[in-house]
Amino acid sequence: MPSTFLGLNTAYTGLQAYQAAINTTAHNISNTKTDGYSRQTTDAQADIALRTYNSYGTLGTGVLVTSIKQIRDEYYDIRFRTNNSNAGQYSVYENYMTQLENYLNEYSLEGMTVEWNHLFESLTELQKYPQDNTVRNNVINCGASLADYFNNLCANIRKIQIDANEELKNQCDRVNTLAQNITELNKQINMLEVHHGNANDLRDQRNKLVDELSAIINVETYEQDMGGGVTYFTVRANGQDLVNNYNYNTLVTEAKKDKRNASDAEGMYEITWANGVAFDEYNSTLRGSMKALLDIRDGCNNAYEVEKNTTDDQGNPKKELVIEQRRSSNTAYKGVPYYQSKLNEFVNLMADAINSVFEKGETTDGVPGVPFFTVKYDGAAMSAMSVEVNPILVEDNTRLATTTNYLDGEAKSDLVDELLAIQSKKIFNGGTGAYFLESVVAAVAIDSEKATTFYRNFRNISHSVQNQRLSVMGVDDDEEALDLLKYQQAYNLCAKMMSVMNEVYNKLINETGL
Repeated sequence: MPSTFLGLNTAYTGLQAYQAAINTTAHNISNTKTDGYSRQTTDAQADIALRTYNSYGTLGTGVLVTSIKQIRDEYYDIRFRTNNSNAGQYSVYENYMTQLENYLNEYSLEGMTVEWNHLFESLTELQKYPQDNTVRNNVINCGASLADYFNNLCANIRKIQIDANEELKNQCDRVNTLAQNITELNKQINMLEVHHGNANDLRDQRNKLVDELSAIINVETYEQDMGGGVTYFTVRANGQDLVNNYNYNTLVTEAKKDKRNASDAEGMYEITWANGVAFDEYNSTLRGSMKALLDIRDGCNNAYEVEKNTTDDQGNPKKELVIEQRRSSNTAYKGVPYYQSKLNEFVNLMADAINSVFEKGETTDGVPGVPFFTVKYDGAAMSAMSVEVNPILVEDNTRLATTTNYLDGEAKSDLVDELLAIQSKKIFNGGTGAYFLESVVAAVAIDSEKATTFYRNFRNISHSVQNQRLSVMGVDDDEEALDLLKYQQAYNLCAKMMSVMNEVYNKLINETGL
């Protein structure tokens, strides 16, 4: 037989349930603009019925709040993180390729082709006045200006590589920090949920960290129910374990002993896992900003630029930069090393062509000609970074050869005719020098435009997926306002029920009997 006070207890359970619902609604409203917050809802069910042993069988005992759960769809989380990796990757591409394009821009700046043409304009004057010291100085100065342009251009491009390298280290440190924070949240979540609750706000924090992590590197998450309210949460980064519930792995960056490409800056970082497992940084599955930074820093279009010891025509030892096609453990992207190698290739072809002409000539005094371009650093290979005009010519412009036979007179300039022919010769990989330089500029412009377009596309997709995700997990002001009114009315009715029961008990206890 039910207790006389069952009605009061039933009304009280309603007060408790709707108080919880009102508190949950208040929590949602207060977090309307909180980034990463998932809407929460109160789940309730009828409490265990009381057996009365009467004809009507059982009697309801009120309502029971079973849980306060968050509304979230894992499908949209996976979609968002997959696209976020691509967006993070192309955001970095856009940033660095725009910088490269600005340095190599031929249309708004006095670029490489302008300096190249100035050299031949000065040679045209030399052809007319080979004996004029002013004209000779102009040729030497134009050559020095061209060499300085390549020196500065290479230094600026190398700075981009150094910046990408430092940002890569920062990204690795950020991954380590995120992994540590996720591990700490795993502990806190299990500590709360083992007592049969839902750590919704902590789960939101963890999801937000995983979202941030997905922009840096492609991630996959797995959560396994271990029973008793305990779960085992795993995060895999690029297919390798990053977080194993209460333990996490870290990325270690260490300066490489050997350069990957001959023209690379010193101190490029190599990435490994702290547990000794190889990070496999050039794996084709890698995504995110780390992938883009590695491509910008190391990308040489499936090739390597190596420095080899060779000999010149006279048998003297020298160093030479050579491109080797090796696809193993490499990235196919056209990053800083690729454009450095193209500039180096041009400078080597230019120096060889011009020097070969000057070296076979003579000055007006019959002194054998000297190379026009030399290397400014002892023991270095000819490159865009090391090229300079021969110091001998800078100090004494009379050493500039203009003829193949000085006995023909100082007005003879047949050597200059051969130099001018270089401008139109297709000795630069099947094209002229100007065409070669323009092709380099065209390549970086295409890559830059591609990066911008893809970043814009992935960013738009991210916004679309995020909107879809927010349609599920986001807080709607109007919906919460309606819920608040609904729960308020229900709470008032439960309170009215308690008031009615109070009158019943007053009548029963105080006004019944003698």
